[in-house]
Amino acid sequence: MRVLLALAGLALLGYGVAGWLDAPGHELWGRLLFAAAALVAHDFVVVPLVLATAALTTRFVPEPARRPVQAALAVGAALTAVALPFVIGAGRIADNPSAFPQHYGRGLLILLALAGLGAAVWTAARLARGRRRKP
Repeated sequence: MRVLLALAGLALLGYGVAGWLDAPGHELWGRLLFAAAALVAHDFVVVPLVLATAALTTRFVPEPARRPVQAALAVGAALTAVALPFVIGAGRIADNPSAFPQHYGRGLLILLALAGLGAAVWTAARLARGRRRKP
């Protein structure tokens, strides 16, 4: 299974690189600059934030809730990263009210609440399983 997943990932990577190289010359430099900025942002912003969050949850969250809380935080961060441009209205055009027709802030809050609820249910299940094993 690992080999199949690796081959699928390499095929997707090759497809992406072929698409980038197929772009006109002026677009290629912009794409390379974007890739470099994304790499720097990942290494100097995302990774330190993830490591700090992991250290804080390891120190302050009890063991049965640690993995569920870390998973909920990771899901919440990914949801927020995707939804934030819609929430703040980036790219909204004043004369086109149908460009962003939904209440994205409310939707994001609902999804974050569901992630927290999932972590709470997961923690409760772990605690219940632990109580059944002790006696």
